[in-house]
Amino acid sequence: MLNFLLTFVLLEITAKLTKKRATPIRFVIASIIGAAYSLIIFCDGVNELLSALLKIASSLVIVAVAFSFHRLTQYIKSVLIFYFSSIIVLGVTIAVCFVFELGFIAVNNSVIYFDLSAGMIIVCALASYLLSCVVIRIYDRLLSKKEIYTLKIEYKGNCSTMLAFLDTGNNLREPFSNSPVIVVDKSKINFEIESFRYVPVNSVNGNGLLVAFKPDKIVLKSSKGEEVIENAYVALSENIKNESYSALLSYNILSV
Repeated sequence: MLNFLLTFVLLEITAKLTKKRATPIRFVIASIIGAAYSLIIFCDGVNELLSALLKIASSLVIVAVAFSFHRLTQYIKSVLIFYFSSIIVLGVTIAVCFVFELGFIAVNNSVIYFDLSAGMIIVCALASYLLSCVVIRIYDRLLSKKEIYTLKIEYKGNCSTMLAFLDTGNNLREPFSNSPVIVVDKSKINFEIESFRYVPVNSVNGNGLLVAFKPDKIVLKSSKGEEVIENAYVALSENIKNESYSALLSYNILSV
């Protein structure tokens, strides 16, 4: 159960860092796989090479089950961030061991087991998650001050390209899918939308509804490179009046 909870927390941290979301059932199944792998401690005679290969294989399966991917590069990036999330949790746990002068209970098959109670391990995992959330929020706010992005929206063979600004105040989400929403100047969309949804919005101009649609592809370009945005909606607005940009991005769409 502890390894189930730890794997679940690791996946949540990974989701925060990559801005990828998945259904709870996918996280549960992936966490069950992580919990099952922890039983390797009961296996005797596993050499270091086989242990390392099994560890890599289990993490590859866990990430693949937890998230859906359209590109191999996205999958590899998520796996690496999953490892990074493990380092965060391990770092917090080791810090607790040093602070409370706790030793290691066992090392078996390249796995370190700490002399911590179940409650303390859960606290360490949750502390790691909260720490990650704070760091990510700070990162997002610093990122929003740096540059203007190039946004390309593709829909049923049509394409619109415009400049976009990362707005930390844009927390809009499509109500049914809970997907983040990019707000664009309506005049920049030069094609007809066949299927749309309404997104409620609260702004300085009052409350209302924006027409939103799901593009076939969203590409965001910056000095860091090009990134394909998944699971985001585009809402049309007549209130973006700025000469520097024509769209407002949500920080919920950008991965690290």
